[in-house]
Amino acid sequence: MRIGVHSGHLFAGVIGQAKLQFDVWGVDVNIANHLEATGEPGYVHVSSITLSNLDLNEYIVRPGPVKAQQDPVIQSYPMRTYLLTGVPQRDSVRRSESVPIIGFKLRSRIEQPLKERDVKLSEELSEEFKKMQTAGLDLRCCRRVKVERKSKHSNRDVEWCCGALPVFHDSHLEWSYINRTDYVLKYSICVSYIIGVVLVFNQATANRTICIACIYVDVILFLMLTVVLCIAWYKKFCFWKYHEEKEYNNLSCRIFSLWEKVQRSSARRIAVYLFILSIYFTYLSLSVVNCDLNMFELAFIENNLYDYVRDDAMCFRPWVFTNLMALIIGMTFTFAHIPFSLKTAIATLEVLVYLVLIYLEYPFIFHHSKTSFAFLPSEAAHCMRVLFTFFTFYIKEREVEFNAKTNFKLNNDLKNKQKDADLTNQSLVILLNNILPSHVVELYLTHLEKHELYYENYSMVSVMFASLINFEVNLKTLRVLNDLITEFDKLLNVYREYYVVEKIKVVGCTYMAACGLDFNLASLHLQESKAKLNFRLASLSHQESTHEESFDQVVLVMAYFALDLMRTLFECNRVYASKPFDRSLSATGICIGISSGKVMAGIVGASQPHYDIWGNPVNMASRMQSTGLVGKIQVTEESAFILRDFGISCTFRGMTYVKGVNEIPTYFVDIDSNYNFVELDNTAVERRMSLFQLDSTDSDAKMVSSTNGETT
Repeated sequence: MRIGVHSGHLFAGVIGQAKLQFDVWGVDVNIANHLEATGEPGYVHVSSITLSNLDLNEYIVRPGPVKAQQDPVIQSYPMRTYLLTGVPQRDSVRRSESVPIIGFKLRSRIEQPLKERDVKLSEELSEEFKKMQTAGLDLRCCRRVKVERKSKHSNRDVEWCCGALPVFHDSHLEWSYINRTDYVLKYSICVSYIIGVVLVFNQATANRTICIACIYVDVILFLMLTVVLCIAWYKKFCFWKYHEEKEYNNLSCRIFSLWEKVQRSSARRIAVYLFILSIYFTYLSLSVVNCDLNMFELAFIENNLYDYVRDDAMCFRPWVFTNLMALIIGMTFTFAHIPFSLKTAIATLEVLVYLVLIYLEYPFIFHHSKTSFAFLPSEAAHCMRVLFTFFTFYIKEREVEFNAKTNFKLNNDLKNKQKDADLTNQSLVILLNNILPSHVVELYLTHLEKHELYYENYSMVSVMFASLINFEVNLKTLRVLNDLITEFDKLLNVYREYYVVEKIKVVGCTYMAACGLDFNLASLHLQESKAKLNFRLASLSHQESTHEESFDQVVLVMAYFALDLMRTLFECNRVYASKPFDRSLSATGICIGISSGKVMAGIVGASQPHYDIWGNPVNMASRMQSTGLVGKIQVTEESAFILRDFGISCTFRGMTYVKGVNEIPTYFVDIDSNYNFVELDNTAVERRMSLFQLDSTDSDAKMVSSTNGETT
């Protein structure tokens, strides 16, 4: 391994708008790169600045190689270089052999005593338990609210107002709770109808005296209660009978719509609730309106004096009236999805009215009725039954209301967290799609585990390296570089959508892209241990045995993309020329190299995953760029023959020395002064169009608007 290390200043950040990656730039970064290139295997090639910050007793220091002394970049700065290797017998080496330095923190965390972790877990559970809602009486809210209770550090979202009414701190949450849809309203109306039938029967049999007006009122109110019941259950009955398969008429649809409005509106529900309670009290009022209290007292006295048989039907029956009142109070609390404060207020009013009837209006009747408790006055027994009913239903409904509000708050928080999680997931997917190819994102999120190897084999891929020449990256030119890379990415978006061109990465001022990384043409390889996921794809029809000529158009697409990069740079320089701009900051030219052949693509690394490609075409494309000329597209012999088959002229440059390969034949793609390819003849052009099948009008319009319009 060859390693180069240099210390100094640099700029770090993200440039472009596609395949985002965190990168560093600067002169010192370039020096470190050249230190690696001019170093020797098995040594760390460092500069004198880095060496001055090291303990020389820990290393064996040798002078730098001759290549470093001849490197123009390193020698342009006054520094010397050195080769470092470690002392074999030093203590740090022996320690690193037994316990890796990187593993210290991880191992210490793994070996943490279980008691400490259990204590921390217990403390966390205690804190979470304190945040849970509990239904306890708290009369402090009737006092003067203290400053600390107003603080935002309170963990309780549902408080008890005067120890009686559970309310939310947030008024908007309270309003949302009240206005939620009531899907069980029809069941409450069904129960209220049954109670209404009991009241009608009691009113009809309570008095012997016949009241024609009372009969009319009873019939009308009972019909109104029946209409409410029919409207509430009409939709349910239709769905039971026709199973939602029938087309309903306008009347049915209006009834459905009316009932849905009542369910969704708290005001309409309260109106129905008050209407039913008013019917109840009307029935009770009719049962006592015909009672002649004077006649009842006279009959009672005569019964005691002369032992007459008293007519019990002369007035209402006290215990029947008390039981009916208790039944109405219970129904007042039982009606669902009505504000608890309103139900409490109405039930309290009912109790007060009942007490007035007992002690002020009809005390004689209630006093001389039978008592249910020995040594207790009859009116007190009546009051106890009603009051016990009131407090029983109040406490029960109080707990139900608190639990309902707590569940509503938890569900509301869960929905908000779910929305935040969905938004976060969408952001992560968008970010991953801007880092990895879309098909790799799906694999990475659903099927690939940590450290699992994933790679793809492609039989024919065209690789391009495009580098800005004489472009020194510093604080002034970094914005220009970002603008240029952004324009390149805008052009890439068009080619990626229509022609499957993928940006691989940007290294310094070099833009790397590839064409032919089509997921449908890849042979996928996952670990054998993941075969149970059933994600291994079967061999596709396009195998390596298929003739590569059917994939040769990827070379043509890559050549057109390279030509459009040159056009984009030309347009950017033209725009810069018309502005009051430092000419030294603009890019002077671009050098492009293209090669094609078999490559392998995949994800490397355990953190900050990066999609990359490997193979001989990648190395050759890099060499074509590094040995090329400014304003030229240099290609290998294989790529040149393919472009000639598509009617594009390529000029033989000669035998070019390529590092690691020696001299090979290379070609320049012929480009005219208007940045168009020089074509060979019409026959080749027709063959190219028949194979490539491009919609030139649509794609050119999109690319021109992406380059010229956005650049301007």
